[in-house]
Amino acid sequence: MSQPDLSVIIPMHDASATVTSVITSFLALDTATVEVIVVDDASTDSSVERVGAITDPRVVLIELASNHGAGIARNHGFARASGRYALFFDADDEIHTESLTSALGALDDSGASVAVLSYRYRRADSVSESMNSYDVAVWDQYVHQARRLARLDEVPRLLGFTNYPWNKIVRTDHYRRTGLRFGSTQVHNDVLGHWLTLVDADQILLIDQPLCTHIVAEGGRNLTNRESRARLSLIDALDETYSELEARPATRRRFANHYWDLVIRLTGWASGRITPDVRDEFDLRVQEHLLRIDLGDFHRIRFKQDAGLAGRIVRRAQT
Repeated sequence: MSQPDLSVIIPMHDASATVTSVITSFLALDTATVEVIVVDDASTDSSVERVGAITDPRVVLIELASNHGAGIARNHGFARASGRYALFFDADDEIHTESLTSALGALDDSGASVAVLSYRYRRADSVSESMNSYDVAVWDQYVHQARRLARLDEVPRLLGFTNYPWNKIVRTDHYRRTGLRFGSTQVHNDVLGHWLTLVDADQILLIDQPLCTHIVAEGGRNLTNRESRARLSLIDALDETYSELEARPATRRRFANHYWDLVIRLTGWASGRITPDVRDEFDLRVQEHLLRIDLGDFHRIRFKQDAGLAGRIVRRAQT
């Protein structure tokens, strides 16, 4: 097969009820050539058998021997991707093919490193499918036309956008050169991938169309719904991301206020979703992470950028 237009990388763990329909929705695309790379993260149900029953040569199945989390699975899939562009998708969501087709054409026309689109969020307990409230505010601030081509310096609050992978289409060769990867934690492994995608972009194409409907079913297995010790991995994910920023001092300085604002918001969100037995450990680890802040960065945040954020950092570090 000649080089496909798009590689769709789908991490899979016990997704037998949904993965076949997701794969089929991409294979039905007739406006672009597609390969679908499914990375099984040690499923215990019939997921592998269901994918294996799809005889289309455009479907590649990679089986991991043990469960590592979606981030590691995505990294394995990206290493195998041969498409001009890549999309990291979930095994239980819905793709909007018209938006996908539009985005691929716009990427060709613009030469952008990545296209970032809006999304829909379907919750079992809500009739609304709107994006998360913070994301709506950021989108409304930056996107006033159907498409916008920008540098990250022009749209820096995108760094605080919810770190979903499935509303972005990346230029494969570009991000292979820059070393795009997702985090190694079981939960929150998309934080690192989100930041690397944006800080390593030459130009970002914003497209005002929903690319994906993210589905959180009632009683579903979505990791974002879990309240358990697994929440501690958020700090591991932040540590991994900040270590990458520390290795890039100029990038760290430029976007430090956006990084620490994200930390305050994410840890505040997670604080209400952990069990009492890990409360003290969670608070201590948040404090330790906040104390990694570069003093020069803190000075700029406090006296030049956002004194309120500096105050929130200090208060959170003291708890």
